[in-house]
Amino acid sequence: MLRSDNYLHEAADRVMITDLLARYVWAIDYGTAQQWADVFTPDGVFGVLAGGLRVEGRERLIEFANDLYRTVPHLHHVTTSMAIDLDGDRATGKSQLNEFMSRPEAIYPNLHGWYEDDYVFIDGRWLIKRRMVHLPHPENTRVGKVGEYFAEFWQVCEKYRD
Repeated sequence: MLRSDNYLHEAADRVMITDLLARYVWAIDYGTAQQWADVFTPDGVFGVLAGGLRVEGRERLIEFANDLYRTVPHLHHVTTSMAIDLDGDRATGKSQLNEFMSRPEAIYPNLHGWYEDDYVFIDGRWLIKRRMVHLPHPENTRVGKVGEYFAEFWQVCEKYRD
């Protein structure tokens, strides 16, 4: 690809999407439910394929985030290896996910997998339209100490099943 105005425009879009993904992590780990919902479109979707979990729309996203904060506090998400494909005001992307849970006795690596995203450019900013979480080993969140700490969260998640 030649370095041109289009190249610089695409580079700017990639930087903005990468910043969006950082804001997602900061919001879900250290922010508020409203801040987390702000990185999604008003009709945005968050899902975890392994559990049939699907949360759609701003109010439900806020409700879900509050349930997460209440039942599994002190999570730390690490997102890496972003691959972004641009198509005008739309884009798709994948990134690796590692999540850790901090407890008084230890820091637990509780899950790993990847995100698969759809993004849209609205009113001068990129937002997440759809984010699906792929967990190759979802059973890891249901056994041992991690399973003990996640038990209440999985019970609450029943209301978000498809």
